[in-house]
Amino acid sequence: MEIKLEEKKIKLVLIILFLGMILPIFLTHQNFKIYDSITKALELWDKEHLLIGMLKLVIMNTLRSIPMYIAIFLLFDSIEIIKNGRKRNFEKVLLILPIIPIAYSLIKIFYDIQLPVGKTSILGVLWFCYYVKFDLKNITYVEKYLVFLSFIVGLQWLDVSRFFNFLGVGEITSDLNKAIIFMEADVIVTLICISFFSFFTLFSILLLHFFKGQEERIARSRSEMENRHLKEVQLLVHDLKTPIFSVGALLETLTLQEEDERKKLYLKKMEDSIEKTNVMISEILSVKSEKPIVIEEMMRFIFSFLSVHKNIEGITYKSYLKKDYKLKGNRILLSRVIINLIVNSWEANSSVVNIMVKDYKKRLIIQIDDCGDGIDIDNINELIKEGVSTKNSSGKGLSFVVKTIKEMEGKIYFVKKIKNGTKIYIILKGDEYGE
Repeated sequence: MEIKLEEKKIKLVLIILFLGMILPIFLTHQNFKIYDSITKALELWDKEHLLIGMLKLVIMNTLRSIPMYIAIFLLFDSIEIIKNGRKRNFEKVLLILPIIPIAYSLIKIFYDIQLPVGKTSILGVLWFCYYVKFDLKNITYVEKYLVFLSFIVGLQWLDVSRFFNFLGVGEITSDLNKAIIFMEADVIVTLICISFFSFFTLFSILLLHFFKGQEERIARSRSEMENRHLKEVQLLVHDLKTPIFSVGALLETLTLQEEDERKKLYLKKMEDSIEKTNVMISEILSVKSEKPIVIEEMMRFIFSFLSVHKNIEGITYKSYLKKDYKLKGNRILLSRVIINLIVNSWEANSSVVNIMVKDYKKRLIIQIDDCGDGIDIDNINELIKEGVSTKNSSGKGLSFVVKTIKEMEGKIYFVKKIKNGTKIYIILKGDEYGE
């Protein structure tokens, strides 16, 4: 099992939890004068004051609970648990659920304020478990919180009523219920509570399904855009084949006519580059196809492609694989990933790049180690977004690398070295064609 944490979000969770733990000091029944309203209702036999007391209790409990539930949402989004190559939401929920009772216990210890884990907490957690099944990714945090907090407000109205009291209620709610029974206001209070609970719950459910539908439309639109972009690229690349073929034919003619051996050598290198470009074009035109990749052949192709670069002599390569080690995938795309990372190392002022490949527990591990300026690990999530660049380029490099590795069901890790440089680990499914 692998657990990933987003450090910035975890810090924000701790701040919000701290806020949630100090709010009960200020949000007390004395400040809201809840018992004053109950007392007036009994003295004047006026149900209006009883309803005012109910409203005050709902507002106080809602304000107290908001930071706790926001922290739970944020913590859920800041943790990623992966088991057997799959994201595990169930384990995340189990990890997060104890937060509310622990926080309430600490409030009791430090401030002697009793916040029971009653029906609102239990029903709220059940709703949270239902909510996470929708796996909403493309909506804002404001929209996420609006869905859940609408339900929490509805729950606070349900809490005032006597429904589900067997799950536990607070002392103030219990006293209010006694006053309601004594004043024979059960019917009107129940009607009001159920009406507000139904309204806010229905509003929350409608929002949830609206945002889910919106997310599905965004996903379809994105998929259509990617397919259209792929077709456009393939058409453009296909149109390049004719001029490249013409250049290749011209180079072949020049080679036959040239007598100077030195010039022939350069022309031969140009022919090889044209041939490699043709291979890449063929692979791009069949980008979805997956074929056996012989790792040693792929690495020779990469070094041959980079052979004209001035820093090629600074590359060291070690392989602990058998010569016919293969894996399934697109050879050109994986080659482009490694070429991209090597070029990034050179652009980070590293003249030395160490590459090592090995097999470990049926996984292919490719390690790229440089001694350049290093990568900004804290902002790695920003750097891998398409369009973000630190070198005034298109910003597609790292985005392409991460996307390609994910499509190959692999993983990539960036590790900043203590002194200078970066280590990059690419982990892919191992030899699928070996014995």
